[in-house]
Amino acid sequence: MYLPDTAVAAPPPADTLLQCDHPCFGCPVRDHAVCNVLGQVDLAAFKRSGNTRHLDSGEALCWEGATAGQVYNVTRGVLRLSKLLPDGRRQITGFAFPGDFLGITMDDEHPFTVEAVAPTELCRFSRPRFDAFVDEHPHMERRLYTAAVRELSAARDQLVLLGRKTAAERLATFILQMVAHTPQTEGQAPRALLPMSRSDIADYLGLRIETVSRELGALKSARLVRMMGIHELLILDRAALENLAAG
Repeated sequence: MYLPDTAVAAPPPADTLLQCDHPCFGCPVRDHAVCNVLGQVDLAAFKRSGNTRHLDSGEALCWEGATAGQVYNVTRGVLRLSKLLPDGRRQITGFAFPGDFLGITMDDEHPFTVEAVAPTELCRFSRPRFDAFVDEHPHMERRLYTAAVRELSAARDQLVLLGRKTAAERLATFILQMVAHTPQTEGQAPRALLPMSRSDIADYLGLRIETVSRELGALKSARLVRMMGIHELLILDRAALENLAAG
């Protein structure tokens, strides 16, 4: 029905106002972060309880053994988690990607050093305020439980990766993991973005840098992958890569 210019339109619904005004609704990980179980009002309160942290490539978020007083939700970028072995060697235990949640620990100290391997953005919350919020929102606690189960499953997969697989199988598995974390274009060959260095990949896979380079060269020679730049691979034969990863 036509309304004359003198008519007063009804105000927009509250949900619409929240979608326009609340920064979380523009968050690239809103659909799969731990906070995706929250309704609009609770999400607004959760966002106000924290702040945003930006990291440059190579900048540390926290150090192994430091007081674990904060938790983080990764919204952009990639981070590496590492431990220093008694003999001085570094073992990278994993990488954190957008949507991952960091800092949940039963201890008072961080178990890992966490550093950005690319420009990174995170939502940061103090542990006491976060714990209080979760206590008031049991559905978020269940969401965190699900995330913890997935993290445990990933840790078990890493044990298999390091304990039983050959160098070629480890690298193929890693590339497929990166494919899963890379936005894909429908109808085009899958890609794998590798923002981390060859040294990072080697320390994650328990290999020497030279071995990583050699095995990557073998994959290119076999026409399973093609380099599209320093930090990007085009997957030419995904089925063959999956067969190699499976052993």
